[in-house]
Amino acid sequence: MDSYATMASSYRTGGKGDELLASLEVMELAKDVLSEDQLELAEETARMLALSRSNKIAAIRTLTVLVSPPPKRPLYYAQHELEYLPRWTRDGIRYLGDYIDVLVKHLAFQLTGDRRAAKQSLGPCIEMINRGENRATYAQLIALLKRYNSFLYRPGKHDFRLPVDRKGHRFTSREVVLTAYITMNLAGRMRAITNCDPNFVCHFDSVTQDEIESNRE
Repeated sequence: MDSYATMASSYRTGGKGDELLASLEVMELAKDVLSEDQLELAEETARMLALSRSNKIAAIRTLTVLVSPPPKRPLYYAQHELEYLPRWTRDGIRYLGDYIDVLVKHLAFQLTGDRRAAKQSLGPCIEMINRGENRATYAQLIALLKRYNSFLYRPGKHDFRLPVDRKGHRFTSREVVLTAYITMNLAGRMRAITNCDPNFVCHFDSVTQDEIESNRE
């Protein structure tokens, strides 16, 4: 049996009809990050999740191809969570955000040379880049990353309240789909700057490991 067929989930939690909701903040971020073609594809994928089971399975295939390793972690975990759309949503947001978090750490180290990037959370790492010499060059990217952290990653990790228009989930499947497309677009921009190995076997990991070994001595 097709593995996706066993995972594509029905609406057993939340209210059917909520799946196509999206907050204004997430919609505006999607419009500012994605091209018109990417946004149209993202919206079509989200709509497919609200249709028949065969449409859901096709949408999940699209998403797991989009969000594919390398690196194995955290993208493998994100893929796994996407296979359970539209039922489960929060962990998909979290693992997609973890990928951005790792990339921002690498970018912050490359642009600043500051080893503390390895231990900073996403918000402080973005600020580290913002305080660096290249802040004007990357001002647009920095602004988008701040919004990603504020409206997606941080709420995905810490906000367990339901918005007034939600019946069962903090995030809707449409928001997860948009986040997948936003994440991979921003990831492509950062990977082009850092030129890191796709599996993150690069200068940043070497420096981080050297620091760990030094602290043990």
